[in-house]
Amino acid sequence: MIDSVSGVAQQSGPQTSPLAQSSFLKPEQVVSNLCVASRKRLFERFSELIASRFSDDLTDSESADTYEGAEEVLSAESIFETLHDRERLGCTALGKGIALPHGRIAGLSAPVIAVARLEKPISYDAPDGVPVWIAVCLLVPSDANDVHLQLLASLASRFSDDKFVHEVQAADSDSDLYKLFADL
Repeated sequence: MIDSVSGVAQQSGPQTSPLAQSSFLKPEQVVSNLCVASRKRLFERFSELIASRFSDDLTDSESADTYEGAEEVLSAESIFETLHDRERLGCTALGKGIALPHGRIAGLSAPVIAVARLEKPISYDAPDGVPVWIAVCLLVPSDANDVHLQLLASLASRFSDDKFVHEVQAADSDSDLYKLFADL
């Protein structure tokens, strides 16, 4: 499955990485030793991490204008439902212990990414049966088709690089893990 998603990036030609173009990923949305026992709990934690970003942004009057209505749209509950509903359509695990849960949310103005390396791998119904040890959550605006595909392809492409995967496994802290993904 990694190859099929990577193929999207190859078909669209060389591009600057969409991750490098913006601040879709914030340091506080990267966890290097997340302790969860299930996919459901992983989605709950991602939902909490992402929702807290927007509630923090909404306390700043300048940011409140940018995310008008985001408090309702980006509640932990709505994020969880988006991830859960997408997962029901098909498993978002790529194999090799890697998952890319993702979804579209109306009212979101820009993509949002969160990263979790799990303390212990969890069952995820991956196509190769390997438990998931790293997950990258991607949320995009409901109408961001090209960006959604570019980000998924960029992430899948990075995870097909054994050196990158080894660096992710070896990262000592949230900060080290963040740097690996911020440099994409």
